[in-house]
Amino acid sequence: MRGLFFVLLEVTVMFWNVENYFDPFDDPLKNDDDFTPEGVKHWTWRRFERKRDGIAKTIISTADGFGALPVIVGLAEVENKMVLRQLVDKSPLEGFGYGFIHRESPDKRGIDVALLYRKAAFKVFKVDSLRVKSFPTRDILYVKGMLASGDTLHAIVVHLPSKLGGEKASGGRRDEALAVLDSCLDSIRTVRPEAKIIVMGDFNDGPESRKEGTIKFQGVWETIDRFMVYNLNVSEAVYRPYFLLEEDKTYMGMKPRRTFIGPRYNGGLSDHLPIVLKIAP
Repeated sequence: MRGLFFVLLEVTVMFWNVENYFDPFDDPLKNDDDFTPEGVKHWTWRRFERKRDGIAKTIISTADGFGALPVIVGLAEVENKMVLRQLVDKSPLEGFGYGFIHRESPDKRGIDVALLYRKAAFKVFKVDSLRVKSFPTRDILYVKGMLASGDTLHAIVVHLPSKLGGEKASGGRRDEALAVLDSCLDSIRTVRPEAKIIVMGDFNDGPESRKEGTIKFQGVWETIDRFMVYNLNVSEAVYRPYFLLEEDKTYMGMKPRRTFIGPRYNGGLSDHLPIVLKIAP
């Protein structure tokens, strides 16, 4: 029991864009036809299980490098509650006591953000799904809870609009989504300036300061997945285990091993690498 208590106080947080974590069933309300057995991806239950179990094993493996399983895991590009339930109840993650939070968004492809949490280490008080109202995109997920230490934590998961159509055309959409995020942060900090907040997500744009990247585009590592932290002492890292990488034969070096390259099944897990944050005691 003493060892368990120690582990729960070792607080790590993970974020990962898991690149099209779809089930293989057609949803007539979503543009998910590619990810069915008859679709161009030939997405089968067997391939889904392989991806599900790979995501689970990656989450578990972070304990070796960071000292403990993540208390909170933010995810992007998940289709629905079914794929999350499969992840926490039917994969190698089963038995580690994770719950999940998910809300359906109006994204046309049906990809949402979600949050996994260890039920023994994080008690959820409040959940809200923050919507960008002028166009269909992913909602921003807001979760307020209490850590085992007794500290209240505000966790926010984002997946901002992509640069589809070019940076100039898409920049306004990201600005609108960021305005929703800013409004949420202002609401929290106005009431409680000392509030402990972690924003995590795929911002689909890089920060001004460069650091080790999470996604590789035309041979260049870019940092579009990142944390924003308020009133916490933390250390951060990109998680780069060998099994998430493959040789980059075009641009040299290594790159994330994605699930598909075009329509060809590549057997990997994501074109993004996870990021991990450790909260100092």
